[in-house]
This record gives sequence, structure tokens and C-alpha cells, in this order.
Amino acid sequence: MGGIFDDLKNAFRKQNNQVVQMILIFSIVFILHWLLTFSFSLFPNPKIYSQFLNENFFLSTSLIAFIKHPWTLLIYPFTNASILDLIFNSLALFWFGHILTDFLGGRKVLLVFVSGAIAGFVLYSIAAFGLQYVRPFKPAPYIFGASAGVYAVLFAAIGLLPLYEMMFFRFFIKLKHIAIALLVISLLIDYRTGIIHIGAASFGYFYVKFLKTGLNFTQPFESLIMKMEKMGKQKPDKKTFRSYSKSPVGEYNRSQYFDEQSYYPDQEEIDYLLDKINKSGGYESLSKAEKDRLFRASQKKD
Repeated sequence: MGGIFDDLKNAFRKQNNQVVQMILIFSIVFILHWLLTFSFSLFPNPKIYSQFLNENFFLSTSLIAFIKHPWTLLIYPFTNASILDLIFNSLALFWFGHILTDFLGGRKVLLVFVSGAIAGFVLYSIAAFGLQYVRPFKPAPYIFGASAGVYAVLFAAIGLLPLYEMMFFRFFIKLKHIAIALLVISLLIDYRTGIIHIGAASFGYFYVKFLKTGLNFTQPFESLIMKMEKMGKQKPDKKTFRSYSKSPVGEYNRSQYFDEQSYYPDQEEIDYLLDKINKSGGYESLSKAEKDRLFRASQKKD
């Protein structure tokens, strides 16, 4: 069991690994929701607890309910209605997300995913308000599903690489043709879901187009994430030095961690420091740290 938790921790510590991290969050949220649903089904009046789960996991289309549960705006993009949705959205994000990661980095993929899902909700809310004056329109009580964020990532990849092709049963098909077909199908199956997907896809596409001109909509949020990542990193108790020396294949750089109280330089570093004294004008050419290390070497007892 410890090995699983270690693997999870390593996945979240790894740099530029946001696509895998999001897929893991999909699974964690899905399992947590399923466990709570199953547990609450054993209680009297399970509908009460089911309502509680919906209010805290899914995004309500009611403004009052949303104000009471604002965190659902960030949770709903990582929800999945079924195990099939979980598998499909995870595979799609893995394929299309890595295309985008190679060019923009994982942090921007995360921001496109979440922001696209929010954009889909905004367009749906606007459409629901406008359509009620045109035809009878009953909005869904809750919005959920990771597909909106996946569409945002997919269309961001199209905006970045419009000629990108994928192999499908030995045939090469342009990614944009696949994306447009999927978007049309989702609109035909359920126009309410299709509207959300259109909003998310539009955000992803235009985000990349504006990014090419130097305009980054998500820069404030990206800076915030970078600060949070720095705060989350543990500061090492050891200090670092860099030493340089010659080898038969040229010059190389070596970084090493050491504890100042117990550290003694090895022969390689001593040779480097002595060589620096000879070539750079004597003992005073050394920095204070280098002088300390050379002094330690002179005090070392064999």
C-alpha cells in the first residue's frame, strides 16, 4: 500500500506532469464520490445525502446554490458520470494533453483545462438565459463532467497545430477533423452538453491564437500557481556548491549537496581549488566558501 502512495506522491512532485496529475485527480474524485454514494445509500433517506453530494461535487445552474458552494466551480471539471466517461476522458486528455504539453508546458495545459470548463459553464448560462425567450428551455440542475476541459485542451492543440495528423486504422486524419466531428456529435446527442463543449472548445482555440500574439489570459493564475509550487517545495537543509574540472573529454560541471559541519572536499575538488590559485592570481582569487573548503581539507586527518 505504501508503494501506491509513494507513486502518487512522486507523480505530483514530478515537474511538467500536470496531464498525469489531472488524470489521477479524475480517478480520486470518481472513487471518492462512488464510495460516499455507496455509504450514504445504506443510511435512512439516502436521497438527502445524494442531494448533499450533488451540491458539493457538481456545479449548480442556480445562482443562489452556486454562491453557497463556490468550490464546485473548480471541482466539477474533474468529475465523471460513469466509469466509461472516466476512461474516455482520461485517454483523450492523455493523448491531446501531451501534444499541448510538448509546446506550452504542463502548467498551461492545466489552466486551459480548468478555464475552458469554466468558459463552457459561462456560455451555457448565457444560452440558458437567452433561449428561454425563444423556446421552452429547462436547464439541467447540475453541470458535471471532465469532457468540457478535454474539449478545451483538444481545440487548443488544433489552434497550435492546425495541420497535426493522427493515425486511425492505418489512415492519417487531421486532428481538427476529428475534433469538429466529436463536437458536432456531442451537440446532436444533447444540445445542452454541446453548448458547454462549444464554450470550452472556443476558449481553448482562441486562447492559443491570442497566446501567439503575446496575450496570455491566464498569466495571473499561472503566476499564482508558480508561487504555490514554490511554497510547496521543501527547502533543503544542505547547501550546494558547484565545482569545475578538466577531464579527457572536456570540461564538466558537478553539483553536490553537503553539510557544512561535517563536509570535507575530496581530492578532485582540492585539485580544482589549487589549480584555480595557480591560474587566477593566488589565494585571494578564491571565494570565502572556497577558502573555507580548502581550510577544511588542510585540517582533515587521514
